[in-house]
Amino acid sequence: GTIIKNGVKIIGPTIIGKNCIIENGTIIGENTSIGDNSHISCYTISNSIIMSNCTIEGKLDIKNSIIASNSKIIKEQNEGSKRFLLGEGTQISL
Repeated sequence: GTIIKNGVKIIGPTIIGKNCIIENGTIIGENTSIGDNSHISCYTISNSIIMSNCTIEGKLDIKNSIIASNSKIIKEQNEGSKRFLLGEGTQISL
């Protein structure tokens, strides 16, 4: 099943799919949907759709975004919020 670690804050309405891992310190904001088998370890996600089998890692604030299935976003440094519209299988390192 889905694992939501200590320190995660969820502000509804939010949908989190099956077999997801939401890491400590992540804030899932309102109007957000996270698809099955996704791994989320970032600062915040709000008003966004994250489809299945996605990985999002790093100091990242995602707003008003659509991220298609099998996408991966890795961010090393914090540079403020980002908006994405990513196609299936996209990989980004910021």
